[in-house]
Amino acid sequence: MFSTGVKLGKGGSWWIAIGFFLLTAAPGMWYPVLPNILKAQGIEWVLPYAFAVGPLVAMFTPLIFGSMADYRFSAQKLVGTLSLLGAGFLGMAFYALHMGWGAWWYLAFQFVNALLGAPMWALVSTVTLANVDNAQRKFPLFRVWGSIGWVAAGVSVSLLDWDSSPMVGVAAAGIRVFFGLSCFMMPDTPPQGKLEPGKSNWRKNLGLDALILFKDRTMRVFLLTTLLFTIPLGAFYMYAPIQLKELGDTHPAASMTLGQLTEIIAMLMLSWLLTMVKLRWVIVAALLLGVARYGLFAFSGWGGDLIWIWLGIALHGPCYTLFYITGQILVDRRVDSSMRSQAQALLGTLVGGVGGLLGSLFCGWYYAGTKGLPHSWVFFWGILAVAVLGCALYFVTGFVGNKTER
Repeated sequence: MFSTGVKLGKGGSWWIAIGFFLLTAAPGMWYPVLPNILKAQGIEWVLPYAFAVGPLVAMFTPLIFGSMADYRFSAQKLVGTLSLLGAGFLGMAFYALHMGWGAWWYLAFQFVNALLGAPMWALVSTVTLANVDNAQRKFPLFRVWGSIGWVAAGVSVSLLDWDSSPMVGVAAAGIRVFFGLSCFMMPDTPPQGKLEPGKSNWRKNLGLDALILFKDRTMRVFLLTTLLFTIPLGAFYMYAPIQLKELGDTHPAASMTLGQLTEIIAMLMLSWLLTMVKLRWVIVAALLLGVARYGLFAFSGWGGDLIWIWLGIALHGPCYTLFYITGQILVDRRVDSSMRSQAQALLGTLVGGVGGLLGSLFCGWYYAGTKGLPHSWVFFWGILAVAVLGCALYFVTGFVGNKTER
């Protein structure tokens, strides 16, 4: 599957696939079960802030490290170093919970881990897109290994009965070490941009040159849609596991991997789909699937049946793939190679930074405000479905494609 279309350097294409697998397996161990871990520790109140730590630092570091990859360091070496440094802080965050040190130690260690980990997605995507010919067709075939890694991690958590155990974070730290080492085996991806001697390069060093993308109407509409769509996404990761447990699901970590199972299918179909359908309509389909996902969650809250929330989780896979992976391809196609890393970092900042932070805080406050209402899950998810529908309307009316869109 990966033997052609790749400009092989040291290591080769299989190391990119392995990297994606390990990169997602690490958060796949702890991210879906974090709400239940904090609840078991008696500190459920910290949940919105625990989910906000990563997005808070992701508002800054992806652009800075994206600039480093464009102007100073090879992308694969940079991401490998970041992963090795951050692994220890990830492990200490969950060790702090295990030892009962309290919420603030957990948040402090996770803050440093997120500081180092936030740029990794954008950098690995840069390595892949820079070394794969016909990226529109082949990038999803590499990215699918990330979905496989998430599923493998989630199933392992439930098999080990760690659905509420801090040990998942310690195991995830070990995976991060192996991921960091694998990065040094990926094809070399040297910087393509050039700093201007004798001139102030502070905008370039901070990655702010990527903000020029907002001057293009099509990119502006897509980037703002991405931001708005990401805000309600925080509720999926934060509260779907809690709803699952309330409805009687004894292994919510395994159930949450339903989204990644369908994501694998969607990822394998995406390379074919993008040769048949314009990018804009693939993104519209993703937005409508997002409406349906939250609608099914609301229906599950009304009737109390697990089947509907399982179906909603299953829709998460194609929803995520069709929107975010297509979006990465769209951004890569529309920017110059000299700022490829910064452009992907800007997208990562909007998703994991600004959107993630607003989503964590807003959804946390919103959940607290609706918790005591009759059929609270119906109201909670129903309003979010309407919000995603608004995103779809904004995108359809504002996005202007071109002849190279497909």
